Amino acid sequence: MKLLRKWGLPLLTGAVVLAAVLLPSRISALRDRQTLSVPCTEPLAQEDLTLQETTLPEKLELLGRAIRYPELDVYSAAQPLEAADEQTRDRAEAAFRRGVEMLVEWGALPEALDRSTLQFQGGSRVVYVQAAGGGSAGMLYLQGETAHRDDLWMVVDEETGLPVWLDCTLRSCREELCTDEELGAAFCEGLGLEVWQCGPAIWEVESAGGLVYSASVQSSSGRICVEPLGFAWDLFGEHRQTGSAEEK
Repeated sequence: MKLLRKWGLPLLTGAVVLAAVLLPSRISALRDRQTLSVPCTEPLAQEDLTLQETTLPEKLELLGRAIRYPELDVYSAAQPLEAADEQTRDRAEAAFRRGVEMLVEWGALPEALDRSTLQFQGGSRVVYVQAAGGGSAGMLYLQGETAHRDDLWMVVDEETGLPVWLDCTLRSCREELCTDEELGAAFCEGLGLEVWQCGPAIWEVESAGGLVYSASVQSSSGRICVEPLGFAWDLFGEHRQTGSAEEK
């Protein structure tokens, strides 16, 4: 199987064409976290490959639909970074380190985290494409650790470099962790998202098809998580959005 050799959304069409033609019809991907569902990966017809500019909320909707509702028409192709070329791996590591610094700057990760011993461990590159409408998103699933047994895992939007999903266990700085609501609020504000708070540590993202994020802090273990929980129309039986990536 040929590797996806190019980097970035400007070459996303080529990456998707390669994935559609050369990858198997079903891919066992995204084994980074057990919470991920197997993405729906099927060959795409040429007429399905016309991509359009996708906003961050629309990318988040694609991500949420692919991982929480894999039966919906969002297709994906995954490439483990260990199988990628050296330049791609180097850029992924740089994206991981920038993501950590962003999260510290936003207040989602504590300043006490020892970034001087941070080691990048690898991950995967995944391209999501919506069958109808041509919306697309390239995401990097990245993982690293510190010398103090801090485990950091995140998903980074390939185009903007923004971390859009966070799941870390910070054993060395459990006393410095914020509350659930402080974590989620800092994360959403850092991403520049317009949100409605739907409940304790639960937010719906504007213009993301009703996508709902949740935040969780477990002080005893040091685990913190901000993740796409699902969609308001499924979780709460309501849908306040006037537009979505699917409708455009």
